[in-house]
Amino acid sequence: MQDSTPGARPIEKAREMTREVRDELHVAGGELNLSTTVLERAVPEQHKKGDVRKAMDQADAATAKVERATEDLHHVEQLLANEIAERERLERELARKKS
Repeated sequence: MQDSTPGARPIEKAREMTREVRDELHVAGGELNLSTTVLERAVPEQHKKGDVRKAMDQADAATAKVERATEDLHHVEQLLANEIAERERLERELARKKS
């Protein structure tokens, strides 16, 4: 991951990185879900047992974890945005008091 915000403050960089990771994770979750769906449809029922069933169940669980992590990152991104806005407000207030 490259720093796409040179000169930005660390909190702004953290927000941008969070957004990028969230977007990548969202795409990966979609790809994982698609792969799992294809396997569910392609593998005959009589072969969906034992290790195959376990692997398919683990793929479903991984998809759910990716979806939750994507939602969590969205929440973190919103928290960072709120903190950035608050910092900007405080900096304006401080600058106003200095003048």
